[in-house]
Amino acid sequence: MMNSKVFEGTSSPEIGRFVWDVTYACPLRCLHCYSESGRRASRALGHDDAMRVVEVMINKKPQRVSFSGSEPLIVPWWGEAARRLKGAGIHVTLHASGWLMTEEIANELAESVSAVVVSIDGATEATHDTVRGREGSFRKAMNALDILARVKKGRSERGQSCYHLGVDFTVTRRARGETGEFVRELSGKFPVLDHLRLGAAIPCGLAEEEEFAGELLTETELSELADSAAHLTALSQNGVQVNVTDVRLFRPDSPLSVEGDTHAHLEPDGQLRAFATYEAKVGSVLDEPIDVLWARALEWRNDPFVREQRSSIRDTADWARVGRTLDRRYGSKDDLIRISRRSSRASCQ
Repeated sequence: MMNSKVFEGTSSPEIGRFVWDVTYACPLRCLHCYSESGRRASRALGHDDAMRVVEVMINKKPQRVSFSGSEPLIVPWWGEAARRLKGAGIHVTLHASGWLMTEEIANELAESVSAVVVSIDGATEATHDTVRGREGSFRKAMNALDILARVKKGRSERGQSCYHLGVDFTVTRRARGETGEFVRELSGKFPVLDHLRLGAAIPCGLAEEEEFAGELLTETELSELADSAAHLTALSQNGVQVNVTDVRLFRPDSPLSVEGDTHAHLEPDGQLRAFATYEAKVGSVLDEPIDVLWARALEWRNDPFVREQRSSIRDTADWARVGRTLDRRYGSKDDLIRISRRSSRASCQ
């Protein structure tokens, strides 16, 4: 056990946001998948235990809870969980691939979440389907946006509240030339969109492996993407907001990376990760108090070896190297078996 007095005399950060990967089941096989969803057991909880996790989060009073992981709509209790959180005054965001979207689900989302974000990783079907690893995924995502937009427009016309609607574009090397088309086409086709967010793939999960390095943007390309914000905003139609995230701000060598200290990342079965982008776990919120686990997570982040590794990061290649090192040192037995298979999967793509 690490020194429990690491933060003595200092103000330990409180949890400002929970990210909950509610299941690892997924219809897609994304090349860069941070959680490797669809490639391991779903580990989704049953209803009663899931509601216990919800109560843990409510009691911590975070500003935001994000349902993520793979495809949150797969679990049957997502709506009840979201309504409980939203009813407690917590902003709830659900990230979806669009694969399962129906009008019934969209109407339920309108009542249960604060925001819906659909992931689209290219302006063209060919690019998106390649990155997402399944033919037809682009058409599914666009159909989902059409449904979500129609429900949002209808509710607005009736004076009813609805979700904030956004699209996230994880920019890979093969997709970086499509950013302008992406903004122009989606903002024109879906005028009720609230935002389009673009950010480069970060090196964690599958994306930290050397086989994916060719898809990660170089330092020059990261700068070019960040500098394109004004140009992309000018291409947007219908007042749709465009956000370009410089993912280098999340690197440990950035002064803004401390914002990550307030994020608590839960795996599907309630295990708390020591840090969002690494495989290290510190225990389950179903077995121990969240305050005990959170203190343990902060201690892990302050461990000399972890700090030495993270302080060595100066570019994306370093970022990926440190991810590989920490995952292989702190991952569970099952994690290590899965990690050992990453290269063989990559060679088959």
